[in-house]
Amino acid sequence: MNAKKDHISSTMTDPVTGLADESLFTIYMDEVNHRGMMWEYSSIFFGVTGLDSVVKQYGIQERNKILGQYAGYLRKFANDDEFLCSLGGDIFVALIKTDRTNSFLNHIEAVNIETVKNGEILKHQVGAVAGIWHIKGTIRDIRDVIGNASIAYIQAKYVLHEFYIVIEEGEVARATQKWDAVETFRDALRKNEFGIYYQPKVDSDTNTVVGAEGLVRWFHNGEMVSPGVFIRPMEQTGEILQLDYYVLRKICEDIKEWKKLGLGIVPISVNCSRKNLFDEDLAGNINYIIEKAGIDKSLIEVEVKEPVNLEEHGIMSQFLSQLSSLGVTTAIDDFGSGFSSLATMRDFRLNTLKIPRTFISTGDFSQRDEVVLTHILQMAKELDIQVLMQGVEREDQLAFVRHIGYRLIQGYIYDRPLSKEEFEQRLVNKVYKKEDTETPLK
Repeated sequence: MNAKKDHISSTMTDPVTGLADESLFTIYMDEVNHRGMMWEYSSIFFGVTGLDSVVKQYGIQERNKILGQYAGYLRKFANDDEFLCSLGGDIFVALIKTDRTNSFLNHIEAVNIETVKNGEILKHQVGAVAGIWHIKGTIRDIRDVIGNASIAYIQAKYVLHEFYIVIEEGEVARATQKWDAVETFRDALRKNEFGIYYQPKVDSDTNTVVGAEGLVRWFHNGEMVSPGVFIRPMEQTGEILQLDYYVLRKICEDIKEWKKLGLGIVPISVNCSRKNLFDEDLAGNINYIIEKAGIDKSLIEVEVKEPVNLEEHGIMSQFLSQLSSLGVTTAIDDFGSGFSSLATMRDFRLNTLKIPRTFISTGDFSQRDEVVLTHILQMAKELDIQVLMQGVEREDQLAFVRHIGYRLIQGYIYDRPLSKEEFEQRLVNKVYKKEDTETPLK
């Protein structure tokens, strides 16, 4: 095509790969659209995987060498009437004839690249995650060629964890609405609209605060937005990863501040969404945030909910082992509600099991309740895992779990989640007295 020949020598190329940048790619797309030929093409938005470990081990220059060779590998596939674009870093977009889409996906699924560093031949295998939009006709807004395929890419990478996803016309509208909501969340992160509340964990033998759980709250336009409103959409789009990192950083900052104030600091647990587990750098990034903050790792405990299937079980086992080897303590939240609780206790390197309130939410406690809870506690003790009972709100619930042997308690019988300022006061006066609570403690 003339546009390709006329513009390829321009400065509108990516310096690392030599491929067209977005401006030059738009010129290609405009010409194809003007000629009424868009219906012949599919837009493929894809990101290269496997380069994070290269950067950590060899540096950014090695990654750039790989990307340069990768671009040459892509050029070998593309015909003269097909177009490639680098959006910077490891993100690309391609306009490929629809009947060659599957061949292109096979081409990028696993690519072997060799580089030379200090006289040594290094072998790398890089994969990809792709989003595909089969174009049906002339495009009103040329930006949709990249935008719609990028929506499919987000679904593939962060939601379904698939090699590729094809997005249909109806799904584009629904995903766009969800994306608008996510943009609101991103803006809220930039404006620091998210805050941390702390719910104490209490040793019921002494009624003393021995820890707390950090819980995120969103304050938007002067109102507190329920986590039920924003957590699930952020999990569905992958934005939950950035929120979890944000919360961890904020908690580390609070701990540093409390240390300067001379407060008696207790360990704080931080929730980590299961959706984040597919990020291979998750454990390393958590460790980096804690180390960068300069706080003792024993003051942070990472909580995840039990896996829901065998695949998650394997990934979570690896993640928890990585954290443990880095010196970060771990906990399983809502123990007993996941894929296989016995396998969880056997396979995972854990410090804490958190028992959900569903075990004690009934008005009457049966012998079956007691048997189950007793055996969980006994197995945990033999595995050197501490157990915390969540959701204790009433005196009869406290008496029941204490009778079985549970001493570590979290629930409204002691405290609701507290603002930072309220929790600071609790750190000053860690021992609960009867007048501190609406329900008698003993």
